[in-house]
Amino acid sequence: MDRLSATDAVRLCTALAQCEIALVRRDPVAPALLSQAARHAEGLTPGALVGAAAALARTVAAGGDGPQQRAGRKVVQALCRAAVHQAEASLLARGPG
Repeated sequence: MDRLSATDAVRLCTALAQCEIALVRRDPVAPALLSQAARHAEGLTPGALVGAAAALARTVAAGGDGPQQRAGRKVVQALCRAAVHQAEASLLARGPG
Protein backbone atom coordinates (compact mmCIF):
# COMPACT_ATOMS: atom_id res chain seq x y z
CA MET A 1 0.00 0.00 0.00
CA ASP A 2 1.09 3.58 -0.54
CA ARG A 3 2.36 5.72 2.25
CA LEU A 4 0.01 8.40 3.43
CA SER A 5 0.50 11.98 2.45
CA ALA A 6 0.65 14.37 5.40
CA THR A 7 -2.71 15.81 4.35
CA ASP A 8 -4.37 12.39 4.17
CA ALA A 9 -2.92 11.39 7.54
CA VAL A 10 -4.16 14.52 9.29
CA ARG A 11 -7.58 14.28 7.65
CA LEU A 12 -7.91 10.62 8.62
CA CYS A 13 -6.77 11.19 12.22
CA THR A 14 -9.33 14.00 12.55
CA ALA A 15 -12.14 11.86 11.14
CA LEU A 16 -11.25 8.96 13.43
CA ALA A 17 -11.17 11.25 16.46
CA GLN A 18 -14.74 12.31 15.62
CA CYS A 19 -15.69 8.65 15.30
CA GLU A 20 -14.25 7.81 18.70
CA ILE A 21 -16.10 10.68 20.34
CA ALA A 22 -19.35 9.53 18.75
CA LEU A 23 -18.72 5.98 20.01
CA VAL A 24 -18.04 7.15 23.56
CA ARG A 25 -21.20 9.27 23.52
CA ARG A 26 -23.15 6.36 22.04
CA ASP A 27 -24.23 8.63 19.25
CA PRO A 28 -26.24 6.82 16.57
CA VAL A 29 -24.28 8.68 13.88
CA ALA A 30 -21.06 6.76 14.78
CA PRO A 31 -21.51 4.03 12.13
CA ALA A 32 -22.10 6.65 9.42
CA LEU A 33 -19.00 8.59 10.48
CA LEU A 34 -16.96 5.41 10.38
CA SER A 35 -18.28 4.54 6.93
CA GLN A 36 -17.24 7.98 5.73
CA ALA A 37 -13.78 7.58 7.31
CA ALA A 38 -13.47 4.17 5.63
CA ARG A 39 -14.16 5.73 2.24
CA HIS A 40 -11.44 8.33 2.92
CA ALA A 41 -9.03 5.56 3.96
CA GLU A 42 -9.55 3.31 0.93
CA GLY A 43 -6.19 2.50 -0.63
CA LEU A 44 -4.27 4.06 2.24
CA THR A 45 -2.11 2.24 4.77
CA PRO A 46 -4.71 2.17 7.60
CA GLY A 47 -7.60 1.48 5.22
CA ALA A 48 -8.09 -2.15 6.27
CA LEU A 49 -8.36 -1.21 9.95
CA VAL A 50 -10.82 1.59 9.28
CA GLY A 51 -12.87 -0.66 7.01
CA ALA A 52 -13.02 -3.34 9.70
CA ALA A 53 -14.08 -0.75 12.28
CA ALA A 54 -16.83 0.53 9.99
CA ALA A 55 -18.10 -2.97 9.25
CA LEU A 56 -18.21 -3.88 12.95
CA ALA A 57 -19.84 -0.57 13.89
CA ARG A 58 -22.75 -1.39 11.59
CA THR A 59 -23.44 -4.54 13.62
CA VAL A 60 -23.26 -2.92 17.07
CA ALA A 61 -26.18 -0.98 18.54
CA ALA A 62 -24.61 2.45 19.07
CA GLY A 63 -26.76 3.29 22.07
CA GLY A 64 -26.98 -0.19 23.56
CA ASP A 65 -25.81 -0.77 27.10
CA GLY A 66 -25.58 -4.56 27.08
CA PRO A 67 -22.24 -6.31 27.47
CA GLN A 68 -22.08 -7.23 23.78
CA GLN A 69 -22.73 -3.65 22.68
CA ARG A 70 -20.12 -2.25 25.10
CA ALA A 71 -17.56 -4.84 23.97
CA GLY A 72 -18.34 -4.16 20.32
CA ARG A 73 -17.85 -0.42 20.78
CA LYS A 74 -14.52 -1.07 22.56
CA VAL A 75 -13.30 -3.20 19.67
CA VAL A 76 -14.35 -0.54 17.17
CA GLN A 77 -12.51 2.08 19.24
CA ALA A 78 -9.40 -0.12 19.35
CA LEU A 79 -9.47 -0.49 15.56
CA CYS A 80 -9.79 3.29 15.21
CA ARG A 81 -6.83 3.85 17.52
CA ALA A 82 -4.74 1.30 15.64
CA ALA A 83 -5.53 3.12 12.38
CA VAL A 84 -4.55 6.45 13.97
CA HIS A 85 -1.27 4.89 15.13
CA GLN A 86 -0.56 3.70 11.59
CA ALA A 87 -1.26 7.17 10.21
CA GLU A 88 0.92 8.81 12.86
CA ALA A 89 3.72 6.31 12.23
CA SER A 90 3.62 7.22 8.56
CA LEU A 91 4.02 10.89 9.46
CA LEU A 92 6.82 10.20 11.92
CA ALA A 93 8.71 8.07 9.39
CA ARG A 94 9.05 11.14 7.19
CA GLY A 95 11.09 12.96 9.78
CA PRO A 96 11.17 16.73 10.21
CA GLY A 97 10.47 18.97 7.28
